Amino acid sequence: MGRMLLIVVMGAGIIFSIVSLNINTSNTSMIGNAVEEYENVMAQNCASSGIDFALRNLSDDTTWTGVEAKSLSNGTFTIIVQNTSAKYFNGPAAGITRARLITSIGTYSNSVDTVRAVLQLPNPTAGSSPPPPFLNYAVCSGSNLSMNGNITITDDNNNDWNSNIHTNGNFSMNGNNTINGFLTHKGNASSNPAWKLNTAISPNVNPNSDPVHSQVSEIEMPDYDPDDFEELATQVHNSNVTLSGNRTLGTKENPEIIYVDGNLTLSGNITGYGMFLVKGNVTINGNVNITSLDATGNNLGIYVNGNVTVNGNVKLYAQVYSNSNANFNGNVKVYGGVTTKGTVNFNGNVSVYYRPTTTELTQPIWPQEDSGEVEARPQIISYFER
Repeated sequence: MGRMLLIVVMGAGIIFSIVSLNINTSNTSMIGNAVEEYENVMAQNCASSGIDFALRNLSDDTTWTGVEAKSLSNGTFTIIVQNTSAKYFNGPAAGITRARLITSIGTYSNSVDTVRAVLQLPNPTAGSSPPPPFLNYAVCSGSNLSMNGNITITDDNNNDWNSNIHTNGNFSMNGNNTINGFLTHKGNASSNPAWKLNTAISPNVNPNSDPVHSQVSEIEMPDYDPDDFEELATQVHNSNVTLSGNRTLGTKENPEIIYVDGNLTLSGNITGYGMFLVKGNVTINGNVNITSLDATGNNLGIYVNGNVTVNGNVKLYAQVYSNSNANFNGNVKVYGGVTTKGTVNFNGNVSVYYRPTTTELTQPIWPQEDSGEVEARPQIISYFER
């Protein structure tokens, strides 16, 4: 009897130990799972907060490119900003302009989570003064406009834009030319061969099947005198200037304004936002590269009293205005627009990829009335959690 009782007691003890061990193991597992779930939720919260952080920063600066390992509630988030034309992450190109794919990677302890969103930036002119009418063209001439060679006037990867051209004088073209917009002219329009005048001009958007070229009234072109704006300059040069090497200018909100009482020669690389107010002529030679900071806008305004001459392998992200003539020769690529009070001559392999005018770079020189619209902010058009 005593032996049986001892066996029962020992068996009960073993069973109790096994049950206790299982309970402890289960509790430990439950606690571990709860901690892991908490860390996962916190990592996701960090990633989601990164999207909000990106939205605020892109509202202030459309050229913002992200941040690495920013601290938040004992975690971090890293943000990567990329240009996109798709509505969705990994989606097909949809012709969306001024869109950014935001990738926000949240980290908390050992957990990592990724959230992605596509943001639509506001139109450059929304909630601000519009550009003056003569700057609403890919190319606009106050006199005659001629295109000789392989000249392309097209959109900058946005087929919802027409790259329109206008001349207050006569228009002529020779060679293999393409114009993805309407041609308007006060004088005559001619082409060699003549039939190219209808086939080389093909607007991206023409829902009413309007004539691709037409005779219209003259567009008023203002007199421009850089001396009137010298007091706005952040840099003043009282003689001819040559800028070479690597140059960094200002920001979109505070562009560098450079006044030159003479001729300006540009060669090298330029980045940042700025305006050149030049009393003489501007010459751009050689392998010049003006770096783009905004996927659909301009970061450089070149406003010249004299002539603008561009030669060689030049990539120019700028909106150009000349009180005289513009001559582009060679393998020149312009991302922006060209406007002159005089003649425009394109010779060689010249391409103009039209971008709408950046009004921050025109309002100080050609002020326009405010549109009265409420300031637009970036909008989220798609959102993905992994």
